[in-house]
Amino acid sequence: MKGSSLADSKPSKTDGIVIDDHKSLIPVNLVLGSEGFLGRALCRYLERHERVIHYDIKLDPAQDLRSARLNLDGVDRVYLLAWDVGGAKYLFNPNTQKFQFEWNMKILANTLPQLDGKPFLFVSSQQASVANAYGVSKSIGETWTQLLGGVAVRLWNIYGEMEPESERSHVVADFVRQAKETGEIRMRTNGLEHRQFTHVLDACRALHLAMIQQYHDIYDASSYDWLTIRQIADFIAAETGAKVIPGKIEGRDFNTPYVGKMPGWSADTKLEDGLREMIWPKT
Repeated sequence: MKGSSLADSKPSKTDGIVIDDHKSLIPVNLVLGSEGFLGRALCRYLERHERVIHYDIKLDPAQDLRSARLNLDGVDRVYLLAWDVGGAKYLFNPNTQKFQFEWNMKILANTLPQLDGKPFLFVSSQQASVANAYGVSKSIGETWTQLLGGVAVRLWNIYGEMEPESERSHVVADFVRQAKETGEIRMRTNGLEHRQFTHVLDACRALHLAMIQQYHDIYDASSYDWLTIRQIADFIAAETGAKVIPGKIEGRDFNTPYVGKMPGWSADTKLEDGLREMIWPKT
């Protein structure tokens, strides 16, 4: 069943997109990787106006996309987020490269052929141009997606969600947690590496827009503002009174060229506001 009409709802532009015209059916979205860092946020975003099916190995071992057979009956759109991924300390660890590559290539080989003929979006990364396990597998995913007529979006360093501390947790959440729990921010590097950050809500808007518009060129979803990791640490320290302790590893910049700005989208959340929301969440 495809869904039912929104006869009693009003068009909403709260997210920059008109969701309903009183005639369209409510789309059913299958979110593959629904319980991850981005997946949880995307599901919440879509569930404001649409129907969502959660699908993740964390919910059921049978939902392992390296081997699972998907039931796409009644599904209108598919978002492929599932990936072996984490923050920089995991992605660039030499000891995780083989595992990352094998896991993610199996996801692609099993899942993408099943999505042929179905509107789907592959979540990629600015690291798709970097020659490591993560970047190469994302690049292959982009190419395969385009061959199947799907949509691919490159996300740049998503932040805005707190997450449990682990080898996979991301730098902004790690800094916030350290600052609030210990009064110190102990950095792995000297913090001189430059990055661009995109708030998770802005990322969700970008993915939704790209899916609705069925953009078949690959676009970036980024703030387009460069800043150093040390600047992130210093801001969090100023907000919390924590002490920044830089690491001894020299921060590394990457050659990550733009592929193009997405028509009709911009990153609306100011970094300062997004960081404050993480530091001082509203109850």
